[in-house]
Amino acid sequence: DMSTLRGWWREDAAVTARFAASMLGIPFAEPELSGEVAARIVNQHLVSPAMWAVFPLQDLLAMDESLRHPDPDAERINVPAITPYNWRYRMHLTLAALNAAEPFKLPARAVGQERRTL
Repeated sequence: DMSTLRGWWREDAAVTARFAASMLGIPFAEPELSGEVAARIVNQHLVSPAMWAVFPLQDLLAMDESLRHPDPDAERINVPAITPYNWRYRMHLTLAALNAAEPFKLPARAVGQERRTL
């Protein structure tokens, strides 16, 4: 029932600006989350002392601007207040397209490698 990373980034400009400044060292948060900033946020979770780092596929796809869904609101899996649309999320890419996406494979491998080295 949570927003994706891109959805969260857009929800509250003040919260986003505080997070960007304090956690990422970005003095001005852009209204849309870039792939580079998404990758930095994912990496922060990977290098945290947490035992687990679990990411929805949408948040990993957010790192690649050519693969992520054009509409951040369409990435959300469930919106409890809207009964007919609960649990209707479908990935906008086929598995074949995702498998063929070399630019996505490299950051995804790096994410996995980063976690294994901790």
